[in-house]
Parts: sequence; C-alpha cells; structure tokens
Amino acid sequence: MEYMIRGMMARLLWETGAVKVSVEKPFHLASGNYSPFYINCRALISNAAVMDIITAFSHYICMSKGLNFDVVAGGETAGIPFASYIAGRLSRPMVYIRKKPKGYGMGSLIEGILKEGDRVLLVEDLITDGGSKEGFISAIRAANAQISDTLVVFDREQGGNDFLKRMNVELHPLCTLKGAITDWSKMELIPDDTKKEIESYLENPQDWHESRGLAFK
Repeated sequence: MEYMIRGMMARLLWETGAVKVSVEKPFHLASGNYSPFYINCRALISNAAVMDIITAFSHYICMSKGLNFDVVAGGETAGIPFASYIAGRLSRPMVYIRKKPKGYGMGSLIEGILKEGDRVLLVEDLITDGGSKEGFISAIRAANAQISDTLVVFDREQGGNDFLKRMNVELHPLCTLKGAITDWSKMELIPDDTKKEIESYLENPQDWHESRGLAFK
C-alpha cells in the first residue's frame, strides 16, 4: 500500500504543478546551490481535493505504522496547513512551531497548547538534508514534550533521513524523489535524458555543479 501511495503522490505532485523540471536553467535554491528540479508542496494547499487525499494517505501511514502521538505539530510555515488537515482528520490537538521566537509578548517558539510529556508528530511539507528540522525538534524537546516521528509529504533524499536518525527521530515520507523519478519516467512525464540528469545530480551534487560551472556550497 505504501508503494501505491508514493506512486499516486508522484502523479498528484506533477498534475498540481508542484514539480518543476529544468535541465537547461537549473533552479537556484535557498541553500545557494542549484537543482535540475524544484518541488513546491505549497502548490498543493490550494486544491482541497488533493489535500483530502494527502490527509487520507497520512492517516493510513500513521495507523499502519502504529505511530503514537498526542499532538500534531506543523513547522513554520509550509508544514502548518498539512498539520492542520491531519490533526483534524485524526482528532488531535495541533500546535505550530516558529523558526525563531516572536520579538514581542511571550516570545514563544511554540503556538498552541503543548503539555509536558506530550508525544508529538512533526508534520512538514518536504525534507532535504534535514537541517531545518533541528530547530523544530529542539523546541519540542525544550518544552519537555517527546518526539520520535516526523511525517513529510516529500523526501528529496539528500541526507534528511540520516540527519533525523541522529536525532532519534524516524522519517515517514508520503513520496520519495527516487521513487517519483521512476514513476514520472514510467508515466512518460520526463524523457530518459532528464531522468539521467536528475540521477546524476543526486549521485554527486558537487560534481554535477562543477560540470556546469556552478558554485557548490
């Protein structure tokens, strides 16, 4: 069933325009590096039917893996709408976590009610190397709550899983990049040379950058 979910998610991401592929003009990422593809899960939140499907898939993953949690947390900002849908579906309270404290009032990192000892499921749109999740996980633990699982819509498979393991957190993606590339190729959405280009990028991002005269950070 998980294999089917990942295949259907790959199709949904493509059909909603959440996936962009450009080999000739790679996308400039927030990290300063480049990529022949770009995943924008925020595009999904404008389609209520797609969000319902994602929520149902998330429900299945949580139930089939026996994830135990009291609260669903969304990371600022992209994780918040997905966390909201999932919390509603599972009848769990929701909180969201800021990237940095508010500059006024209580200066809170966590908005909503999170009690000591609560078990938290962190929900995010995607994960790359995992670095952006560290602050969210640390904030949860600093509040004396527990976190052992993170659910993401898309895993770019660029080190995020290993990063979370080092923080004793298990990653649960609805869709993975390598699986999506295979599915997009089978669906004839991307040609073979584009598939090979993306695979080359994933195998060694630094070499890929250097071969195109792009700076790698």
